Amino acid sequence: MNKKGFTLIEVLAVIVLLAVIAVITTPIIFNVVEESRMNTFTRSVEEMRNVISMDYNEYARSGEVEYIYENNTLICKGCDAGENLKLDFTGEISGGTGTFYNTNGKITLTVENNRYKATDNGSGDVVTVKKQ
Repeated sequence: MNKKGFTLIEVLAVIVLLAVIAVITTPIIFNVVEESRMNTFTRSVEEMRNVISMDYNEYARSGEVEYIYENNTLICKGCDAGENLKLDFTGEISGGTGTFYNTNGKITLTVENNRYKATDNGSGDVVTVKKQ
């Protein structure tokens, strides 16, 4: 007798094997996606910090200058003859808000959205943590 096809046991074994592979790989994939989102957030904050540093140095600002980020716009408070000055930068933080202070070239910052919060660590590095 010529049998073609798979038995029920063989089909179930393949399904179980695929389910085990899915259970193992799904958290790994989600972690990679989460790490990528956090890195994108951090790079956007670093880009804003670089733009602020260039603005501060280019216009020979002194003392403490406040910069605000909201609605995907970076603003230097009172920097244009007492008016707010919009700064151009690449990057976007959806729903993000934040404050930067440049005091004689040393930048302190706090930027956050609904998922992450970035601060400076005192030595010029941006530290991003996931909000609970």
